[in-house]
Amino acid sequence: MACSVGAREGVSMSAHFSARMALFLVLAGCSVFALQAADGRSSTDSYVITATRTLQKLEDTLSSVTIIDREDIERSQARTLDELLAGVEGVAVARQGGIGQPTSVYVRGGESDHVLWIIDGVRIGSVTTGIPALQDLPLDSVERVEIVRGARSSLYGADAMGGVVHIFTRRGAEANRSLRVTAGSNGARQLALGQGFGDESAWVDLQASHLETDGINACLGLPFPPGGGCFTSEPDRDPYRNTSVNLGAGYRFDGGTTLEAYAQRAKARVSFDSSFLNQSDLVNQVAGVKLVSEPTPGWRSTLTVGRSWDESTSFSASASFTSVFNSSRDTVTWQNEWRVGEGNFLIGADFLKDRVDSDISYARSSRDNLAAFAQYAFGFGSQDLALAARLDDNEQFGSNATGSVAWGVRLSDGLQAYASVGSAFKAPSFNELYYPGFSNPNLSPERALTTEIGLKQRLPWGRWSVSAYRSDVDDLIAFDVATFLPQNVSKASLGGVEGAIEWQRGPWRISQTFGWLSA
Repeated sequence: MACSVGAREGVSMSAHFSARMALFLVLAGCSVFALQAADGRSSTDSYVITATRTLQKLEDTLSSVTIIDREDIERSQARTLDELLAGVEGVAVARQGGIGQPTSVYVRGGESDHVLWIIDGVRIGSVTTGIPALQDLPLDSVERVEIVRGARSSLYGADAMGGVVHIFTRRGAEANRSLRVTAGSNGARQLALGQGFGDESAWVDLQASHLETDGINACLGLPFPPGGGCFTSEPDRDPYRNTSVNLGAGYRFDGGTTLEAYAQRAKARVSFDSSFLNQSDLVNQVAGVKLVSEPTPGWRSTLTVGRSWDESTSFSASASFTSVFNSSRDTVTWQNEWRVGEGNFLIGADFLKDRVDSDISYARSSRDNLAAFAQYAFGFGSQDLALAARLDDNEQFGSNATGSVAWGVRLSDGLQAYASVGSAFKAPSFNELYYPGFSNPNLSPERALTTEIGLKQRLPWGRWSVSAYRSDVDDLIAFDVATFLPQNVSKASLGGVEGAIEWQRGPWRISQTFGWLSA
C-alpha cells in the first residue's frame, strides 16, 4: 500500500479555502484528497474523453481511469502537477529533492517515458529525455486531469505504452475571478490570479502565477550511499522560482461550430547540486487551435493543430560554458465521430514532428510520424465491446500496427466486470539513440502486449474497484552499466493488482487505495 502523503519543504498557509469540509486521514494507502475515478468514486455522473478519445460516462469505461477536477486540485493544496499525481492509484512519483527538482512519474511499474502527456490535445515533453518537466507545469491554469492506466497505443500511438495523462486548462465560459496568496516555511510564497469572462457563445480566460521558494538542500552530499548523492558536496539551499501565464479564448458560431485558441508559458529557474553546472533556466510552452464542427447530424469533426516547446539551459556562475537542450513537438490531429447503429464509430489521423536543437551535436535532429486510427464501440444488451486499431508510419522506424479489444458486462446492483487486451510500442528517445558517448543508434522500438481484468461497483454509500494487469514487453530499453550504453532487453514482464474504495456521507469522504506490483 502507498499513502499519498509526500515530503515537502514546509507547511504552507493559503488565503484560499474550500467551501466543503474534508477529512484527511494519515492511513496506509489513504488518499489525502478526494478523487473522481472511473472505478466509481463520484457522487454524480461524470464524463471522460481520454479513454476512448470520445465523450463517455465514467461508469461505461472499460479501462482504469482517474479524474482530478478543479475542486480536487484546490482541496489537495498541491503546488505542482507532480505533487498532485502522488496520490493517484497505480502512479509513483520520484522527485530528486525539493520543489522544482527533476521529477519522474511511473505508471504501473513501467518506465517514466512509457506515459503519453497531453495538454489540450497537444503532445508535450522533451524529445531528448522522452519525459516532460512536470515540476514546472502550473496548477493554477489546470481545470481537469484525466489519467488512463494501461496501454493506449491503439488510439494514441508511441509513448502511450503505459498510459495517458491528459491535462485540460481552464476556460472562462462564465464570469469568474480568483486570487490566491500562499506563504510557508523555507521562504515559500506564491501569488496566483485569474480572470475569466464570457458566455456560451464567446469566452476568454487568463491565469497567471508566480511561485518562489528558498528551497532545501537537494543533494545527500559526501559520503553518499550507493545509488544516491550527486558526486559533490554543496551543503546549501537550492532555490526555485516559476512564473507562468495561460491564455485561452473561444467562439461558438450560430451553427454550433466552435473555434478555440490557447497558449501557456511557464518559465522557471532551479538550482541543484552538481560538480559542474548547478543552475538551469527552463521554458515550457504550449500553443494550439481547435475547431469542432458538426457537418451533418450525427457527424462530429475535430481538428487540432498545436506545438509544444521544452527548453533547458544549464549554467554555473563559476563555469565559462553552458548546456542547451531545446526541443519541440508539432501535433496535427483530425478526428471524426459518427453514430452507427447502436455504437459509435471513430476515425482519425495524426501527424507528429519532433525536433531537437542543442549545443551537443546529434546525428539526427528531427523525425516525423504519420498515423491513422479507428475505433468502434457499441453495446448489446448488458454488454459493451470496443475495438480499436492504429497504423503508425515512423520516418525512422517504419510501420507499426497496434490494436486493442475491450469487453464489459453490467451485472446486478451497479456491478460491472471488464476485460481488455492491447498491443503497444515505444520509439527510442533522441538521447537513447544519438547522445554522444552514451547512446545506441541500433536500438529497436519497445513493444508490449497488455491484458487487464477488473470489477467496479457504485453503491449508495460510495464506490469500490479492483483490477489485475500484466504487460509483456519485448526489446525493453535498459541502461547497461557494463558498457554505459542503452540496450534492448529481450523480454520483460510487469504485473500487479490495484484497487480503491471510497465511503462518502454528506461532506465527508474517506478513500483508500492499495496496489501490488511484480516486475
